[in-house]
Amino acid sequence: MALSVHVAVGALALIAFWSALAAKKGSRLHRAIGRGFFVAMLLVVATVGPLVVDPKGVDPGRVVQMAYLSACVGTVVFVGWSSVRLRRAPERFYGLHLRGLGALVAGLGAIVLVAGLTTSDPVPAVLSWVGLLYGAALVRLGGAGPRSGTWWLGWHLDAVCGLLTAVHGTLLYVLWRGAVDPLAGRATAAAFHVAVLVVAVALRHHLARRYRAPSLVFPLRGTARQDRPSPGA
Repeated sequence: MALSVHVAVGALALIAFWSALAAKKGSRLHRAIGRGFFVAMLLVVATVGPLVVDPKGVDPGRVVQMAYLSACVGTVVFVGWSSVRLRRAPERFYGLHLRGLGALVAGLGAIVLVAGLTTSDPVPAVLSWVGLLYGAALVRLGGAGPRSGTWWLGWHLDAVCGLLTAVHGTLLYVLWRGAVDPLAGRATAAAFHVAVLVVAVALRHHLARRYRAPSLVFPLRGTARQDRPSPGA
């Protein structure tokens, strides 16, 4: 039952993600679907807890990994949502709370990375990038204040592209196991996460050029540094 609920909420998040991406940016439809997507992602996090419970006993490694992923998704959702809500009040967006979240996910990311390397498990080693990159950016810039008029859009687009990996990585692996290779293991799962990460970075690079909102999490060469009117959110 818990797995069915988790899958159903995840499916809603997937539909909302692509619907918001396809909608005209800044339109009422885009904002409404975007809010639904963020809520769906929070519900995905909320439904993870029961999946960790195993009648055979608690696996500490699995608990840590799930706690880490939940913290990452929750943090990125918070950044993506609040950057838009507080775009006219940056002093409320930036602050110690942002740096605290960054330190939390970066620390958990480091733990997960070490665990993946010591156990030769590629999945946590790959997934550690979320906490390490987003955490470092939040710690570095969390108290700095806005650098441009489109500061909020930079954070928002970083969050959207980061959540793209959360929505699609595991889904593609599950579909692959169900339709192509039932014996696919952890290496295949890691490969799908890497592939989705490459797509996310490429999409962020495209959005940086289109909206002149450079990435704050994974800066890319060639992204525009000048501001221009951006779509409302």
